[in-house]
Amino acid sequence: DELTYPLHVILRYNIEKDVIGGNLDVNDIPERWNADMKSMLNVEVPSNAKGCLQDVHWSALAFGYFPTYLIGSATAAQLAHYCKKDLDMDTMMKNGEFAEIKAWLTDKVHRHGKRYASLDSLLEDQIGEKLNPKYFIDYLTTKYKELYAL
Repeated sequence: DELTYPLHVILRYNIEKDVIGGNLDVNDIPERWNADMKSMLNVEVPSNAKGCLQDVHWSALAFGYFPTYLIGSATAAQLAHYCKKDLDMDTMMKNGEFAEIKAWLTDKVHRHGKRYASLDSLLEDQIGEKLNPKYFIDYLTTKYKELYAL
């Protein structure tokens, strides 16, 4: 789920960083995975297939890929925050009216392609600040407080 998935990404990143940095042997990944799942998410891992081998990224040598998922979620939350300042995005989405939202995204993001040297440069120029995890944290906090009546 979107609440615990960021912790999965962080867990995987930390393991990758330690393997690539020479601080963790590949043979020790399952033990480290299981320990981190327990300490970070209080999850007991029943098998390597449902643990460190649960998806294809590492077997496809896609190291460093997982953080892009979390960066994407944080970016989406920040863009949504700023889009809502310019448009009544929630009402438009409820009514199935996406043309203005798409036009906003095209103007702020898509039309620029590789114009900017980094995501931070794009965001700072187009919305006034670099990537800020605050918006993703606020999104998750608001959504799950309401969902679970916390």
